[in-house]
Amino acid sequence: ESPLNNRRITDGGSSLTKGRFILMNAEMIIGLVIISIVAGIMIIIGLFQLSKKDNPVGFYNVIDPPKKEEISDVIQWNKKHGIIWLTYGICIELGFWLGFVMPVEVLEMVFMMGGVIIPLPFMVIRHRKLEKEYKLK
Repeated sequence: ESPLNNRRITDGGSSLTKGRFILMNAEMIIGLVIISIVAGIMIIIGLFQLSKKDNPVGFYNVIDPPKKEEISDVIQWNKKHGIIWLTYGICIELGFWLGFVMPVEVLEMVFMMGGVIIPLPFMVIRHRKLEKEYKLK
């Protein structure tokens, strides 16, 4: 059995459909703490970007943020980038909880990994659209 299937359904050992009771073991609690920390970091990044008003925020760590003179509306640029990161943090946390309640291990993995991986290309696409919308030529 996979270590990711850390919950146990107990109802006297019979089928999963009657008398469900979900127990969290130590591995699941550790996973919850780690996922919540990661999601929290993404949410904090989003809140920071939402509140920043003077200079444009960057999207990637390896790329310098644009200069103020390169952006037509810095406040909207920052706000929309902040929303990207807030949404990502929520997707990570929600994916974990949806995976936790799935009755089948494959679905559990799809939701838990999906909450982390699936939003990434959408974040990049949204950033590129914001560049086209707010970057001055």
